[in-house]
Amino acid sequence: MFDGAELEAPVAIAAPRGVRVLFSRPGQTADELIGELVRAEPPGRSVVVVSSDREVADAARRASARPCPSSLLLRRLGRS
Repeated sequence: MFDGAELEAPVAIAAPRGVRVLFSRPGQTADELIGELVRAEPPGRSVVVVSSDREVADAARRASARPCPSSLLLRRLGRS
């Protein structure tokens, strides 16, 4: 997720297969978009939110998602 309000033109993103890159709408932060996406998931579905931002992690927990620090994801991907 990226805050997209300041973009002047579309950004070409070549995301790896299975990865979706999203930009927030003007007037919406990436943090708000993350919360919206987590809440939209069906109850009982396992959701992991990767972020080192404490507010995002706390919001993920409140929405019954599991927060994961980005450093852990990078280690698992072998990129730390």
